[in-house]
Amino acid sequence: MMAVKAGDLLFIKNQHEPMDEAIAAATGSYVHVGIAVDAQTVIHASPRYGVAVQGLMQFQAEFGRPDVYRPQIDDVTDVIARAKTYVGQPYNATFYPDGDGLYCSQLVEVAFGELIRFAPQLLRFHDATHEISAYWQGYYDKLGVAVPVGQPGSNPEAMAKSPQLTFIGTL
Repeated sequence: MMAVKAGDLLFIKNQHEPMDEAIAAATGSYVHVGIAVDAQTVIHASPRYGVAVQGLMQFQAEFGRPDVYRPQIDDVTDVIARAKTYVGQPYNATFYPDGDGLYCSQLVEVAFGELIRFAPQLLRFHDATHEISAYWQGYYDKLGVAVPVGQPGSNPEAMAKSPQLTFIGTL
């Protein structure tokens, strides 16, 4: 059986919830990512919890079986320590770079800092036929802010393609 190690990134595929479907349409099959604190614990940012530490079993019960990618760095101590400083922060529901709190891939970026420089991404909210899907337009209308198309950001799908990560397997 595969063992998760501290610093591993746990990527979640589309669970077919409305937000997952909208993320998948715009960026690809990975819609969420967390960081393994150790073999039994994950830190991640979600709309439900904000930035939180959660048991791996509970994480899997809520999000499904993650694909595990291992960063190609020798020591993840600082990564885990930096991620933990954000516990209790809210979820960045606007995805704006200066929004309150952090969203999942934003947490990964700040936690890894200079150790892994993920390729810069511009935020996208399209579907097969529209630059801004009906889901995202409604989502941002409820928030009362403009859809941040083209703002700098990140997403799990693009992160998983980093040459500094090695696919280990699916839990």
